[in-house]
Amino acid sequence: MSEKKSKLVSPCISICQYQKDGTCFGCFRTSEDRKKWKDPNTSDEWKEQNITNIQKKMSHIHKKSWRETYRKKIEKINKNEPT
Repeated sequence: MSEKKSKLVSPCISICQYQKDGTCFGCFRTSEDRKKWKDPNTSDEWKEQNITNIQKKMSHIHKKSWRETYRKKIEKINKNEPT
């Protein structure tokens, strides 16, 4: 079975500090979420749902900041600039 490269961009925004509850302060993913994102067999459907779920955990101000940073990251990737 060949591996399909996902077009979805990881929600990581390079603020990798874990809170007491085990979620990253920057992207609100758990270490298990991060591992699953790196697995080439993880479906895009799961990744889309993960992005939806992490945003539900964020406060309004955090979500606003994360979305802006994530949007800029995607723009850089689309322009082939280093992130």
